[in-house]
Amino acid sequence: MPRVSVVTSVYNGEAYVEECIDSILNQTFQDFEYIILNNGSTDRTLEILNRYTDPRLHIIHQDNLGISRSLNKGISLSKSELIVRLDADDYSLPNRLEKQVAFMEQHPEIGFCGSRFKELIGTQFFTQKIQFIEKDEEIRKIVSCFNPFSHSTIMIRKTIFTKSGGYNSKFEYSQDYDLWVRMLNFGKAWILKEELGVARLTDQSTSNKNRRKQKLEVLQIRWNAFRQFGGNPGKVLSYYVKSLIGLIYPSKSHLRDNGYRNKGDGE
Repeated sequence: MPRVSVVTSVYNGEAYVEECIDSILNQTFQDFEYIILNNGSTDRTLEILNRYTDPRLHIIHQDNLGISRSLNKGISLSKSELIVRLDADDYSLPNRLEKQVAFMEQHPEIGFCGSRFKELIGTQFFTQKIQFIEKDEEIRKIVSCFNPFSHSTIMIRKTIFTKSGGYNSKFEYSQDYDLWVRMLNFGKAWILKEELGVARLTDQSTSNKNRRKQKLEVLQIRWNAFRQFGGNPGKVLSYYVKSLIGLIYPSKSHLRDNGYRNKGDGE
């Protein structure tokens, strides 16, 4: 049985999916299976996936289920207790699995962990814009204000994922943020200080094309988090006000505000 299961769902990912897959195949840690769900792609994604012959890859071609149902299916098929998420237009740095596996094995009380990451816009790299939060108690205090995780840096214990109910398809653009909030009820969280991934921000991201709906989802998730974990009311209010202003007066410069949070069925 592999020690890690990596799960990627891809829809029309011809531009970046090869880089995504290769970043896992080239990891310093090699004891993994990689489940790739081709979620109804109509571009050259199928052709690209068919080039791979590595037996650790399990490629599933399916009608488009939407991102949440596709990811739930992939994780249900996984054989490992440690689940790694990677979006098809992002990629992992070579030591990601090695670092996260070591951390999770040393800290059985942690239900899921992320890491710092780089942001990539075009050919230019940036340090993550999002405020870095490390410890579980800090995450719980701030999760009602913003999503402190990048989806493509997450490693999850499958038991925690299952207890939480998995991804909720009710949230079309912020299903990751909602999942983190619910998983905090079943285990602790942590964010590693090392940069272990690259999040690519593009105007094609689902969340960028539908920012208004995403902001509404985020407001609901923040409220759910505040009810469960509390937080600094003044700080929470300030984030709510900023989100409401963003709904009324959307920014024209939005990539680094929204792109990394969740890229929806990009995927």
